[in-house]
Amino acid sequence: MATKITTPLIDEMYEAVCKKGALGGKILGAGGGGYLLIYAPFNKRHTIAEELKRLGGQIVDFDFELRGLRTWEIR
Repeated sequence: MATKITTPLIDEMYEAVCKKGALGGKILGAGGGGYLLIYAPFNKRHTIAEELKRLGGQIVDFDFELRGLRTWEIR
């Protein structure tokens, strides 16, 4: 990863999860905080989560919204 947007800990986490079967990752967020989003096969999810926890990471589960952005108006 680029040296100006990562840290040794992020690099360590990324390398570790790739060794456990992750297919890739992306740093998200801006200055002083953010996320390391990991892309991996579903059957590797628990192994990768445990590895991240071991390295001090926090797991945040999420789902994609398949219908996209929705708005409403209160009258």
